[in-house]
Amino acid sequence: MTMLDKTDNDLPKAKDENVSYEASIPITKKEDETAEIPTEPSVEAVTGKQAKKDEPKTEKQQEQVVEATVESTKAVADADKTKQADESSDEDIAVETQSKEQKFEGMDPKEILAYFSEALGSKPIQSLKGTVDALSKAFEKEMATLKGSQRQAFIEEGGNPNAFYFNPPILKDFNKLVRRYKSDRVTYYRSVEEKQQKSLEQRLALITELKGLININQDINATYKQFKDLQRRWKETGQVPRMEANNVWKTYHHHVGHFYDFLHLNRELRELDFKFNLEQKLKICEQAEALASMEDILKAFRHLQTLHKKWKDELGPVDKEHSEEVWQRFSDATKIVHEKRRYFIKNQEEIFEENLVKKRAILSQMEELLAKEFNTKTNINNFSKTYDGLREAFFAIGKVPEKKRNALWSAFKKISNQFSKKRNRLYKSLKKEYAVNVTKRKALIEEAEILKDQTNHKETTPKIIALQKEWKVAGPVRKEDFIKLNEQFRALCNAYFEKKDANRNQQNEKQKANLQEKITLLTSLKELISSDDKPIEKDIDNMISQWNAIGFIPRNKMGVNQDFFTLVDKAYKTIGLSSSDITQKSYQNKLDNIKENDDSIRKEVQSLNRRIGEIKQEIIQLETNLQFFGKNQDKIPVVIKVHEDIAKYQKRLNGLEEKKRLVKSLKKT
Repeated sequence: MTMLDKTDNDLPKAKDENVSYEASIPITKKEDETAEIPTEPSVEAVTGKQAKKDEPKTEKQQEQVVEATVESTKAVADADKTKQADESSDEDIAVETQSKEQKFEGMDPKEILAYFSEALGSKPIQSLKGTVDALSKAFEKEMATLKGSQRQAFIEEGGNPNAFYFNPPILKDFNKLVRRYKSDRVTYYRSVEEKQQKSLEQRLALITELKGLININQDINATYKQFKDLQRRWKETGQVPRMEANNVWKTYHHHVGHFYDFLHLNRELRELDFKFNLEQKLKICEQAEALASMEDILKAFRHLQTLHKKWKDELGPVDKEHSEEVWQRFSDATKIVHEKRRYFIKNQEEIFEENLVKKRAILSQMEELLAKEFNTKTNINNFSKTYDGLREAFFAIGKVPEKKRNALWSAFKKISNQFSKKRNRLYKSLKKEYAVNVTKRKALIEEAEILKDQTNHKETTPKIIALQKEWKVAGPVRKEDFIKLNEQFRALCNAYFEKKDANRNQQNEKQKANLQEKITLLTSLKELISSDDKPIEKDIDNMISQWNAIGFIPRNKMGVNQDFFTLVDKAYKTIGLSSSDITQKSYQNKLDNIKENDDSIRKEVQSLNRRIGEIKQEIIQLETNLQFFGKNQDKIPVVIKVHEDIAKYQKRLNGLEEKKRLVKSLKKT
């Protein structure tokens, strides 16, 4: 059997588990009387004298018990009835025999003998009926041809036709294999009978145990647990002889019904079991309905048998309200599968051809997928999912004509291997790229480890943010590595920002306290100015020193500084200082106030540079205007006015230059 044969989900012929299952399907009396018992076609060779003509009686009985099935059988559902549909496997054997006859037709007798011998040694004996029938017919034709040619040659050489004797060694060897085949079948079916008889004894013992549970004097919950255990053991027992299956089944469910009546004393427990059984049977109905859409109808039929077995052996009754409805739903789904199977058996060659067309179409889609470029930017997961979906669809379709299976399977394997190689090459390139990206990310983690304990948040925060941006574009790595590395990196960043937030909260509290001190000092200055006693310059200077020493306050409360220094100017006027002295003192106070703040110093320098630039531009413009008047025009009023303006701007420029010098000296300090 080729690999394609295996993947196309062949319907097994009389496998052990299927045989024993069919042998235990209960049937009604009417169906048992009318069921046809198919007879096995002879596998004797052309001259049967050299082999036994009649099979042993035990084998014949076993074949009638095991192989004969009816097209539709009834089982007991819920408490007293269940229906089960099954069809004879003889139709499948006949179809297989016809197909294999074409395969063996024209084969040399030695090749037939070798194939027969190899099959007996490598395949289950219960699966060889169709093969042996086909081999026997092909061998019979070859022997008949050989016999005719040898007899004709014997007569032409002058021999008496009645004296012709045909018994070549290869015929003896073939009949020896036939006898071995029959002997092995007898042994196999005898073991099946013994297993079924043992299972019958076990099930009868379980029925006796079930009778003992009714009206037992113990806690109802303990009794119910014993019943569920008994149901489990019933399910685990093997199949029983077909002739006994119906009676054993009916007897078992008869006493199950009695037990549920007994459970009526505990209605809640009984209703819970009914509910569970209904839920499970509805799931079985859904699964059976889904089988109708399966491409491989033979596989669907085998699944249907499993569902019927579960319905019959594993589940108890449901409430009467839903009993008939749920069974009818299951029965309708069963009929659809059986109808599709009958259609398949009658038209399987056409279906095989249709399957071939479908599988070739899937191969074309696989080739198109394979033709697409695989690179580091390719989403290989999507490619793999698409390919796996096509592969599953390929296997789900079913068998194709036997003569074309090997070629189709070879094409499929070729595409599969190419896809695997192409995907593996991509994985290797990704592995290299991932290794580089892992190194990058580990380097970022090391930098974050260094920065996380820094206290200069003004400089460190932009660096941390820059690391986070680099992390986002560091490139892909394996999912497992990313999870591990990302946890480390995020933990370091979070630790830094948590410390920063904690420090900020402390600073906020400190700034609030500083603000309160300044408000108190501002109040004191107001009281000093409004008092009857004239302020002393030294007292004002001390209050300014105290103010500058207090420290930072909240940014949104910076207006209190302007209020304070406005009052300071007013206080200086009160004691009689000139405007220039007040200006000089005020600027010095301002510098004292910002000397600890680099940002404020920088802004002050920028402001002075801007103002100095503006004044220089004004002076240049005025000097340019003077050139229009020419020489000896100094007494003209307009020229006099321009010279005065230049002098004023120069004075202001000198003052700003002095302030800039003071700020720069402060910055150096």
